[in-house]
Amino acid sequence: MLRRGTGPRRFGSSRMTERRPVVLVVEDEPLILIHSHLALEDAGYLPIAVASAGAALDALRERGDVEIMFTDVRLPGGMDGLALARRVRQAYPHVAIVVTSGSQRVEPEMLPRGAAFVAKPYTAAQITRMLERAIAA
Repeated sequence: MLRRGTGPRRFGSSRMTERRPVVLVVEDEPLILIHSHLALEDAGYLPIAVASAGAALDALRERGDVEIMFTDVRLPGGMDGLALARRVRQAYPHVAIVVTSGSQRVEPEMLPRGAAFVAKPYTAAQITRMLERAIAA
């Protein structure tokens, strides 16, 4: 579970004028989605929350500013998070990808090129570090 307020903060500048990296959060568990959203917001990101792969693809089509996708493996509908990650890598190669799961073991060869994995449960600090690495890569 994410803990609020544990991510890096940017002191001395206004969040209203500062450009924040946009993170597409794909999670079907409402409480995890809320916690992820709040933790990422606290860490200085602009999270966009959706609950399915289809909604994630719609958001990517509608927005040109998504820099990172953070997705769970288990998602409702016909596409899981791994298939979503592969499709996003092909269609949006500039988008960094971080995949998470608490119920499925994900081996590196299961991920698309350049994607990272973090196991649940994770702390806000862990996911913030993972996203920072994903942006830098």
